[in-house]
Amino acid sequence: MNRFEIWNIKQRASRISSQPPQPGDSTKIQRPYIVISPNAVNRVATYPFATVVPLQVRKQRKKYPTDVWISPSGINGIKKESIAFCQLLYTIEKTFFDFRIGVLEKRYQDEIIEALRSFLMF
Repeated sequence: MNRFEIWNIKQRASRISSQPPQPGDSTKIQRPYIVISPNAVNRVATYPFATVVPLQVRKQRKKYPTDVWISPSGINGIKKESIAFCQLLYTIEKTFFDFRIGVLEKRYQDEIIEALRSFLMF
């Protein structure tokens, strides 16, 4: 896996979008997440974790400085207008990664970096 790829991640069903991914069970669902951890970490087979931010279908609402609105494309593989919530950083086990959906275009990568800088203040 690489930084800025979008992956479906297996987890328990939850109605709370801000709940961190939990190990899947008989009520497994899949949700898209953007990998933000560095490739130096992502590619170490023996290191079991990756850091991600969640994607959710965009509904009309105010855009916050930590939100990145992403439009569907053949490159990123998402099907609907979505929001990346860059204030919700999760480090999860790589075993939850199910399949790769696509990769973010450069302009969205830059927006994610800016949103993370804004949130983390560096």
